[in-house]
Amino acid sequence: MITSLALLSSVVLFGILIRQPTDWFDIQSGQEYERLLYGMFGTTVILWGAIVRLELTAKSKAEKLYKVQMNEYEIMRTKWLEIASQKMDIEAKRSMEPMKVVQQAQVAVAETSEKNASTESQKKSESN
Repeated sequence: MITSLALLSSVVLFGILIRQPTDWFDIQSGQEYERLLYGMFGTTVILWGAIVRLELTAKSKAEKLYKVQMNEYEIMRTKWLEIASQKMDIEAKRSMEPMKVVQQAQVAVAETSEKNASTESQKKSESN
């Protein structure tokens, strides 16, 4: 909006300076012409100054935002690299360890009642 106002005031100032067409402004005296000229010149300078100020403010805010985002990116990148490094270390440790093979072991299940009975019968036969 301010840009369109600045452009409009520049066009009006240019029209005043060239005094064409005379129907637009209906300027009768030199004093009226000078007052209108200085007024439009001041308005134009103020509006263009505001535009430059807004542009510089926008640029500085964009630079600050870029710095903040770059710092956040560096922090996240560092954390990601640390996690990836830890993951690689864990995988390297796992690959360095020899493979642990668990051999199948046979489990002997002893039936106590049959075993006790057989041992008692052997004792009886030996004692006879």
